[in-house]
Amino acid sequence: MFHKPIKLLDIELNSPIRAIGILDEYDRLQALVRLHGSPIGCVNVPVTNGCCPGRTIGKAIFEQHAKAIVHHLLCDSLATGRGLREWSVRDLLQVPHPVYTGALPKVTVAVCSRDRTVDLARCLDSLRHLDYPDLDLLVVDNAPSNGATERLVRNTHPNIRYVREPRAGLNWARNRAILEAKGEIIAYTDDDVVVDPGWVKALATVFGEDPDVMAVTGLVVPYELETEAQILFEQDGGFGRGFERRWHHASEGKRVARLYGGTGRLGTGANMAYRRTLFDHIGYFDPALDVGTPTKGGGDLEMFFRVIKEGYTLVYEPSAVVRHVHRIDRDSLKDQFLGWGAGFYSYVIRSSLSYPEECFGFLRLGLSWMWQRNIRRFLKSYAGAEHFRRDLIKAELKGSLTSFFRYVKARSQAT
Repeated sequence: MFHKPIKLLDIELNSPIRAIGILDEYDRLQALVRLHGSPIGCVNVPVTNGCCPGRTIGKAIFEQHAKAIVHHLLCDSLATGRGLREWSVRDLLQVPHPVYTGALPKVTVAVCSRDRTVDLARCLDSLRHLDYPDLDLLVVDNAPSNGATERLVRNTHPNIRYVREPRAGLNWARNRAILEAKGEIIAYTDDDVVVDPGWVKALATVFGEDPDVMAVTGLVVPYELETEAQILFEQDGGFGRGFERRWHHASEGKRVARLYGGTGRLGTGANMAYRRTLFDHIGYFDPALDVGTPTKGGGDLEMFFRVIKEGYTLVYEPSAVVRHVHRIDRDSLKDQFLGWGAGFYSYVIRSSLSYPEECFGFLRLGLSWMWQRNIRRFLKSYAGAEHFRRDLIKAELKGSLTSFFRYVKARSQAT
């Protein structure tokens, strides 16, 4: 049974927490909780009589995120060099949040799009508000069926460069962005995303602080939860990868499929950035993978794995926030789940062929994923123990089972 939509908003703890009203259309309120602009978690509280009292919100934040708040404040205190010999919570609240003051690299923001002008318009509008001193904005129009995207960019966004990539496939568009980029860093996002004003600065700061970092991913939260399909997607995990910075690195040549084969936990293609020079060392994105090809996905997963496998460092930075517009109807959501199954196993097949020493690790990963994610959930749905929609489970299972043939077809088309 579908409940009412969920209202989304941000709450900054440096400001008073006030009651939120005019919520008659909503069943719950979900807030992204931030401190000094940095996200520390989400709270989900019920709406009563069209209102959510500030006290209720504050209590939920304290109960769920008190530890994360104190951790954030302690880190700020240590970063200022004050130490912990004499402090109180009141003292910690007065400590200024440290700001990176080193050199920042030029960043190319690449938005890869195909025939989704309405979504793209919303994304490009959000790019206007980016807080960053040295930006190169680029739209890569992938095998368009008409000139709507070109007109949108040229007529309403003269500060954004437009490039057409005639070969269909998201990874062809990503590779074109590498060739066209003017920045030292390439930050990728999708046309169905709204970026946070501090998104690029959060990504670039990680690169600026450590020259050994070659890739950075960030936090993806929902833009809205207005329809059943959007809520179902978020209930299945969405694109969220947590609120703690994580570093990922392995020695070059080491077998890492067992640890890093499930690269979906490292981030997602809607929010990822790379040093331009990385691609000179490990190659470009595989054009046989991802949206616009028979595999329907897996391009970002494969690149994350390749970065780790080749001995480079990838950092997940939750302060780099974008908001994703989830699929609004069941049919498009089913197609997305089919793509997840097909894309994941196409990535596994591609990586096993490229790194034969990883075959056994990927075999274990593939079998485990098939059982846990596909077959087990499918069987539990008939026993009434799995509340997720069976049609979505079946769609993902179908994509998984057909992935080998999809990758072979996509590989032949890409050569």
